[in-house]
Amino acid sequence: MAQFEPDKFTILVVEDNNVSRKSLIGMLFKSGYENILSAPDGQTAIEKIEYNHVDLVVTDINMPHINGLQLIKAIRTDKTHATPETSIIAVTSLSDIETISACMRLEIDAFLPKPVAVKDARQQIEQAVTGHTELYQQHLYEEIETDLSRKTNNQTSALRKKNTGQITTLNSLYDLRSGMTLVGDIFAQNGGCLVRAGTQLDGRLVKRLCELKSIIAKQPIRVELEIADA
Repeated sequence: MAQFEPDKFTILVVEDNNVSRKSLIGMLFKSGYENILSAPDGQTAIEKIEYNHVDLVVTDINMPHINGLQLIKAIRTDKTHATPETSIIAVTSLSDIETISACMRLEIDAFLPKPVAVKDARQQIEQAVTGHTELYQQHLYEEIETDLSRKTNNQTSALRKKNTGQITTLNSLYDLRSGMTLVGDIFAQNGGCLVRAGTQLDGRLVKRLCELKSIIAKQPIRVELEIADA
């Protein structure tokens, strides 16, 4: 892999809190990032994207006008001037399970838990901008609820299907592999559903689940293997 060069990337920081936005921008400058744009809400972010090439969007979720989920969905569904595969990091509380679930279905590249730490920011940003960019869940994007006042855990997955491969039970998130299909839901410790049964896993989703290990309820994980692996 080529050497990572922070000064080659343009990052858009979207955060409505002035102190938090300036703090994150300061962290990025100290980490070697020189091309940094900022916006106080999703609407302004979309305007910035219209006139600037952006490699990575780091966005808060709870914002006025257009919130973070709406911004992410707009990018992923090709409703902005950014490519749908643009790297995205969501800054959010790990206790907001519905938001985390929506972010994973929109295939974000990393979570940055609040309060943001310099070390976490550096690591997640580097992984996001150097990781793979393929998207696999485009057919689910339109059904994802992004209105924070209306989000619900009762959404059903369009990926549910009849079992055709071998069903097996895994004891660890680290045993998950791209190509497996969940037979049962994966829940957070507070009971909220993070990923629903019927979801076919890809590398990005497997990575997010492993990163969220601390908030996922301990449970056997039932998956269906691809025919070639069964």
